[in-house]
Amino acid sequence: MRPLPPLTPVDGWREVPIDEVDEGLIRVADLGGRVREDPRYHAMGLPGSLPGCWLRERVCERLVRAAAGLDDGHTLVVWDGYRTLETQTALYDGYLDELTLVHPDWPAEALEAAASRYVSVPSASPSAPSPHLTGGAVDVTLGDGDGRPLDLGTSFDAFVPEAGAVALEGAPGQARERRRALFWAMAAAGFTIYPEEWWHFDLGDQFWGRIAGRPASYGPSEAPRDAG
Repeated sequence: MRPLPPLTPVDGWREVPIDEVDEGLIRVADLGGRVREDPRYHAMGLPGSLPGCWLRERVCERLVRAAAGLDDGHTLVVWDGYRTLETQTALYDGYLDELTLVHPDWPAEALEAAASRYVSVPSASPSAPSPHLTGGAVDVTLGDGDGRPLDLGTSFDAFVPEAGAVALEGAPGQARERRRALFWAMAAAGFTIYPEEWWHFDLGDQFWGRIAGRPASYGPSEAPRDAG
């Protein structure tokens, strides 16, 4: 499996213009085949979390394409897609509180910068929404043929350096090869990756636009009506 290429940071993503398209949210569970869902935040009971994973129509189409590019016996398992502002706020505030306890001497600006490395500041701004609020960001991993997540070196939402997409490039082993397989399948389908998290990919949002050098297609979205 090919090594990962040099990755582009998303600094300045909020300045990427949004040319909004009229495109709804689709539930990942309805895709079937080699794309599965495992809504982790709902299982954790986070405020505002949904009982399934939803993504924009084109993102779902590209996920199916990415899954088709995997070796036989592998699936894509989606942990999170569209995320309500309430859930985003709970994640951000919770991580900020953790950092404050660990680093009580840090000024507020340093704590906020450290928190936003892994959890975007909650925002429903039409010009700079939190990526997951758009339905264009997806947290995804490799699964086996039955949709059970495989080991890719860290757990989901492990806010540690080892979670970086290229963190295992110098560490030969199964986890590295699985990260590479996931990256190249998603890249071939048009996704970009957030360099700090091996599981976070984007299509059509401002993270994607910053890396692709194109306007974003997705602004903030309302929660799906059939979310339950």
